[in-house]
Amino acid sequence: MVTNRKKICFLLCGQNATIGPDHWFSQMPEVGILADIEPVVVFDKPSADIIPEVWQNLAAEIFARLKAVDGFVVFHDVDNILYSSSAISFMLTNLTKPVIFTGGHYVSQSDRKLEVKANLINAVQAAGYQYSDVGLMFGNRLLRANQAVRSADESLNLFTASPSAVLGRIDFSIRLADKLITKNKGVTKLVADLNGNIEVLTLAPVINLRTLAKKVIDRDAIIIDASSYLNLPADVLFFLEKITNDLPVVIWSDKIRNQIILPKNLIIVSDITWPAAVTKLMWVLGQTKNISKIRELMAKDVAGEIIKT
Repeated sequence: MVTNRKKICFLLCGQNATIGPDHWFSQMPEVGILADIEPVVVFDKPSADIIPEVWQNLAAEIFARLKAVDGFVVFHDVDNILYSSSAISFMLTNLTKPVIFTGGHYVSQSDRKLEVKANLINAVQAAGYQYSDVGLMFGNRLLRANQAVRSADESLNLFTASPSAVLGRIDFSIRLADKLITKNKGVTKLVADLNGNIEVLTLAPVINLRTLAKKVIDRDAIIIDASSYLNLPADVLFFLEKITNDLPVVIWSDKIRNQIILPKNLIIVSDITWPAAVTKLMWVLGQTKNISKIRELMAKDVAGEIIKT
């Protein structure tokens, strides 16, 4: 139970920021009852326009206030929220305060207003507990953000995750899953170097490898969504071995296994969501360009992103 009054930093990141914090709190006085709120506008354009520099600014704003507040709520448009929250989980290592992403579209319809209000109130409450995860609060569940995926339906639980990533549930109050939440100790570090010079593509029969060869000349890595494939096509394997040379290539797939001899620069990752894989690769490349080290870090559970089965 949260028994003492908390101070929560409320970070606006997306088109909702154009409304202004004063308007938010005048429409939702319950938030001010729950905690003392420090509003910060990080990005005031649609979240579809968010780029890695915005993630770095958001991480820096959180890091600068770690000692001053009890927790953080990031109000973010639904677009790109899985990428933003995953990136923050990697950039703030040994995090010692909760960072809760939530959102929705603040529009005139009363049912959508209620949805946004409920998400925000629940997120503020969740940010007042003592744990160390980057979470995602929508509907009646608190999820580990870097393991969440978009739900197939459009219910209030807009996102879903494996049972091991459900950090809490909401009935009449928030019930945290004590065995699953993270409780770090020590000093939080801001490791915000991101390398976005990567080629992102989805494997398909229509890929033009000649065009791709020109595009990757100046890239520092390639990441490929091969989730619909059981085996890598022979021409793609030839391309990866002959054209990319020492360029690290990450294959995202839970189906492709090492049943064949793969090029040495190929790194297969599974048990991680696509947004987490993309943002983690950018974070890893910010630390090193050594393929062996990249392979090691991509396999390591850095921020609770590895999905336990």
